Amino acid sequence: MQPSFRLGRIAGIPISANWSLIFLMALLAWDLESAVFPASDPGQSSGVYLIMGVIAAASFVVGILLHEFGHAIQARREGMTIHSITLWLFGGVARFEGFFPSGAAEIRVALAGPAVSLVLGFGLLGLSDVSALPLAVQTVLWWLAMINIILGVFNMLPALPLDGGRTLRGIVWATTGSLERATRAAFQVSRVVATGMIAVGIMLAVTWGDVVGGVWLALIGVFVLQAAGAERLINTAPAPAPDGRRIRDVMHPFTASVTPDTQISDLSAAIAAAPPGTAYPVLDDGQVVGLFVCDIARGLPAERQAIARVADLMVAQQELTQIDPTTPLATAREAIARDRWGRALVVDGGILVGIVHLSDVAGRPLAI
Repeated sequence: MQPSFRLGRIAGIPISANWSLIFLMALLAWDLESAVFPASDPGQSSGVYLIMGVIAAASFVVGILLHEFGHAIQARREGMTIHSITLWLFGGVARFEGFFPSGAAEIRVALAGPAVSLVLGFGLLGLSDVSALPLAVQTVLWWLAMINIILGVFNMLPALPLDGGRTLRGIVWATTGSLERATRAAFQVSRVVATGMIAVGIMLAVTWGDVVGGVWLALIGVFVLQAAGAERLINTAPAPAPDGRRIRDVMHPFTASVTPDTQISDLSAAIAAAPPGTAYPVLDDGQVVGLFVCDIARGLPAERQAIARVADLMVAQQELTQIDPTTPLATAREAIARDRWGRALVVDGGILVGIVHLSDVAGRPLAI
């Protein structure tokens, strides 16, 4: 994706929009104003249709954001750290630190987004039947209901990185116990589905004259094909050939820490300024007792932040992965990928010397 601009934070999660989102909203508002709403609600003025189109397009983007928050909220319940949510041309992307802890967790996180869209869609469908509302409002509500239901159903197509593809992979993963085997199976199905989408899109554009819809579907098919290939590379590629590098060559040196008794309110400025994924070791008398993840604190209500301590939010020491600085990268990659938090403390002779993140040894954050 091209560069994005920050919209703010909701529940501690950074929200961004790619510039392509402006194109999506403009195209959608134009199509609704010029074709969809005049056919559904004839007799309105062009100004009314334009207002209806703009409101519907903006509300659709809000629906996409809620869909992604469904993923994000469930991911937090699974113990994952939320990196960000980005809205763009083909919808939205929620990014998490590290990997899913299990196939069952991936299924639950994947299904949460479509569940939100379907609940929202059927709720709006009920509102659109309220006869006391003006016809123009009913028309917009009905369209939003249909588009959210379509969004929920479409995302369940069994193709990575769509939610249906992740659900399929989660099922195979939970059944076989192998993430690599599950990813390969999901990729094969994704390739068939993506090819079908491209073919149907071309038919829509050439045979039935629906150029916008056909091109759109074909582009989504191309995106799915590329994204599924990227998923396969990330989750099935063999570990890199040994290059002599070890954890000490990529770790972040230990430079700051907090204590269990530190008040969250005393850290509020540092938490707000910290990049997504920032974490600090928690030391008590020089010994590591846990890890304080800033993203967890960002999600707290203000009144809770005022009274909470680091000890109330930290990840306990027994849940953390610890690695010797001389560990080869290939070995460390496997250990950190299994870590629930996608991190490891680098400990040398019982002394904390650094922190290493999954992205330091295995690439980009996970997206859904």
